[in-house]
Amino acid sequence: MGSEEEFKSTIAEYLESLPTQFCRRVFSNPAACLAIFRLLSTVGKQLVMSMLYLDTAIKIQDIHQWAKADHRQLVKSKVHQLRKLQILTEERGGDVSLSPIFREQLRNALTGGGDFSSFGIPSTLAGGGAGGGGTDRGMISKKWLASYANDRWEAILHFMVGQSADAEPPSESVRGILRMSKLMEDSGEDGMKITNSGFQFLLQDSSSQVWTVLLQYLRLAEMQDMDVVEVLNFTFQLISLQLGRPYSTEALTRNQRKMLTELCDFGLLYQESASQFYPTHFITSLSSGSASHSGLPSKGSDGSGPAATAAVSGRSAIPTTASGGGTTGELAKPSDQGFIILETNCRMYAYTESPLQIAILNLFVHLVNRFPNFITGALTRDSVRRALARGITADQIITFLTTHAHPQMQGRTPVLPITVTDQIRLWEQERNRLKPSAAYFYKDFGQKQEYERMFKYAQDIGVVLWASNEKRQLVVTRQGHAKIAELVKSQRAANAANAAAAAASASASAAASNTAKA
Repeated sequence: MGSEEEFKSTIAEYLESLPTQFCRRVFSNPAACLAIFRLLSTVGKQLVMSMLYLDTAIKIQDIHQWAKADHRQLVKSKVHQLRKLQILTEERGGDVSLSPIFREQLRNALTGGGDFSSFGIPSTLAGGGAGGGGTDRGMISKKWLASYANDRWEAILHFMVGQSADAEPPSESVRGILRMSKLMEDSGEDGMKITNSGFQFLLQDSSSQVWTVLLQYLRLAEMQDMDVVEVLNFTFQLISLQLGRPYSTEALTRNQRKMLTELCDFGLLYQESASQFYPTHFITSLSSGSASHSGLPSKGSDGSGPAATAAVSGRSAIPTTASGGGTTGELAKPSDQGFIILETNCRMYAYTESPLQIAILNLFVHLVNRFPNFITGALTRDSVRRALARGITADQIITFLTTHAHPQMQGRTPVLPITVTDQIRLWEQERNRLKPSAAYFYKDFGQKQEYERMFKYAQDIGVVLWASNEKRQLVVTRQGHAKIAELVKSQRAANAANAAAAAASASASAAASNTAKA
């Protein structure tokens, strides 16, 4: 497992790809079970909680009956997803139950039983202060941690967009993950340059970006022959930690200490000393709120919001909050609040002074004026097509504009003017009218019968892309070429056999004639 082609793009797919024995080791950790539970959709949580204290299997038809008729298909899809994650196990006769290990450890996580050290060991040491000035630990507040994490993360994004020429480049571990994930690539003497995937990465929300980094770190761990389950469990442990609280490093293994150091380079953790560290809001908020970035559908993204939860008869919604908590308003930077105003004529006004946000907007907006804390611009055909050429999609542009829309626009439905979103998609369709595909071109047929025979065979197997009977030319798909090559090979072999038989027959006739004359 773990090859580049097979590497999974979401944490859900990655968990589904794990062998059964690996899943059992992951489920033996209460923090991992709670983190996975929190990443499930609302209906997924409801199903798990409904079976959490059932020690016997239940018929799958009975589970389907929990929902109203118009929501049963949704429940069926969630049951299928839980099976793929190996949270649900199937027994004889088609009955299902929660995985015994997952059930036991999730109970422990919710009730405080079992090995609670899997949620981290709080540190009792006095810290050196946020500024390293030897003051008491109280100086390391949530607000300071948010500032530290945002500065670290934005420094990496600045490096990606090429806006940090005078700043110190990120550490080698950061550059290695950016290179491995193909967000950036080496460019000779110029160092590294951003790729099309990197441009798409910039337009994602911060949670999706962090998940991308963590998944690539799992891939790196596999390549370095590290214990993947240990790395995965430690990741889930970090997600479950409490923001603003210091944790001890004494019980960490060598691989976990290495991971701790490298995640600090991304701003996901802050290590004040060798004996303790602090989680930042980037990692503690991963399993709270929307989980769509994780690949596990969040509430509302698949119809499994409050209305769908209410459709599960007699059961109420399960609260999803935990000690980690999300990014509160006091931790969010002003640039993370809505700052974009978009008019129906595609003119844009952005209340920001962040060089990073301006650089990102410049990817698909034609900037016109720039003031100390305010810029103006417009979405034009050329600016959007330039972004599309870099691999950015229309949906990513629309999602970015919607996410960062000004509060005055957030109250509208829809948030963005329909004329603008339709125009962006039309520009994308305009560029995608032609789609290149691999094909094979046949020409210079010796005989008309040979061309007609091959054309008929290609038509029968449905691989013809284009044909000209007058010019005896034929274009077929890549898959069809292999089959036609076999046909040509068999025909040539048959022709050669026929020619050899004819030659032998002619030779025999000549020999018989000579004998008769003699």
